Amino acid sequence: MNIHINRSSETPFYLQISCSIQNLILSGELSRGYKMPSERRLAEELGVHRNTIIKAYGQLVDDGYLIVSSKKPKGYFVKEIADGRFPFQRFFPLEKMIRYHFNEKEKLFLDIFCQSENEALLSLGGIVMDKAAYPDEGIREIVLHLANASQNEAERMKRNICSLLFQENMYINPKNIQLVSETNQALNHLMTLYLKEGDCVIAEEPIVPDNASIFRNKGIQLVTVPMEADGMDLDKLEAAIRKYAPKFIYTMPNYHNPTGIVMSLEKRHRLLEITGKYCIPVIEEDSQRDFRYEGGRLPTLYSLDRYRSVVYLDSFTLTFPYGIKTGYIVGPTDLIDTLGRLIIVDETSVSSMGQYMLNEYIERGYFARHVQRLAARYARKLELLCRGLDRIADKGIHYTRPKGGLLLWCTLDEDINERTLFREAQKRGLLIIPGFLFYPKGYPGAGHVRLCFSNIRDEDIDKAIAILGQALDSSADSSKVEGNHEQTE
Repeated sequence: MNIHINRSSETPFYLQISCSIQNLILSGELSRGYKMPSERRLAEELGVHRNTIIKAYGQLVDDGYLIVSSKKPKGYFVKEIADGRFPFQRFFPLEKMIRYHFNEKEKLFLDIFCQSENEALLSLGGIVMDKAAYPDEGIREIVLHLANASQNEAERMKRNICSLLFQENMYINPKNIQLVSETNQALNHLMTLYLKEGDCVIAEEPIVPDNASIFRNKGIQLVTVPMEADGMDLDKLEAAIRKYAPKFIYTMPNYHNPTGIVMSLEKRHRLLEITGKYCIPVIEEDSQRDFRYEGGRLPTLYSLDRYRSVVYLDSFTLTFPYGIKTGYIVGPTDLIDTLGRLIIVDETSVSSMGQYMLNEYIERGYFARHVQRLAARYARKLELLCRGLDRIADKGIHYTRPKGGLLLWCTLDEDINERTLFREAQKRGLLIIPGFLFYPKGYPGAGHVRLCFSNIRDEDIDKAIAILGQALDSSADSSKVEGNHEQTE
């Protein structure tokens, strides 16, 4: 059985083993009824304690991948994955108290995000736009006329969004748009409106912790599907659909956060065929779409959809970051009407003054030029960051260069622990985000770090790379001192 344990990983051994077995089951390599090795035999093969295998098998039983038999034949067996069609049903909003809390990973992620605005630190951490990204052309003139803002700014905003999306071959009208403050709020509203506790959502993994927390705190089961070089693994997606009957598929096909991967056109078509086959709607988030540095723009899932089952989310937070927070949801009119009522009840609204500024900026032609400048600016930052990482590649950090976005997803050699690297960099005044935060249940294999270059000056990138190199050296030295030993379970 091809299971590899990374003994420097932040993920406990039992979770690495359970993740590997889960992937073998979803890929079909371990078929229905396959008898798993005994706890003692697998422990000997992997060089771990038997209790580690007991915990791994127990996790797989709890997740519905294995069954255990105490009668002959005794042991653990791969469970049958259900098949059939699962029609999407619309649900009334939940009427229950939500007790919101953060787990350890989410707390650390939010802490790093908050520290990313600390000017005393060099930040490759949270997605925070630097001051130079704020548009200035024409802003003074627009601000002088803020008194002209009307109560119809929302409808004007919707018409401007229609014009912008027309360039993406998305032919919509204002009645298909609901304004929100940001994409997280949009996702929260959709979960509240259509899902009940115990329902399932499938998303790409790695996944941003604050999105994972939205699902978890509403009692929704989050099932993740691994990424390939051109988007999510669709074979494993279909296997997960048959097993869990999800109510939504959540995806970021353009510059996925955190990997930066762009879903290929072939996979976009196939994803829609799969979700159409099983009658499952898709939530498509496109919040980094304006940061394209190379290659042509691929059509959105929404524009390719023949089933009217894609809900599209985007925001101006990164391109017009004046604290205005204007985002939007695009979908069928009945969904938009219902969302509008929910938002009224929830008493959430977007500032009409902020909408006025953004409307003016778009209609005067400033916005299009600003987005072009942003793309050029951050393409240069990405180039500088990649050059720097190339210089320290021998220290155990590697990457695949993305075609756009604000993030660089890096893979670490197995002798480097992510958490140790994060702490060593932080001690030296550099913020990075360790990759284990993006895996709710851990993962096997080499570690990762996410580097965000949205809030670092060009002249500070070399300094950040030097610190990262020192932290890598220190992390590798720590690993050698500690030696290979089993993690505390």
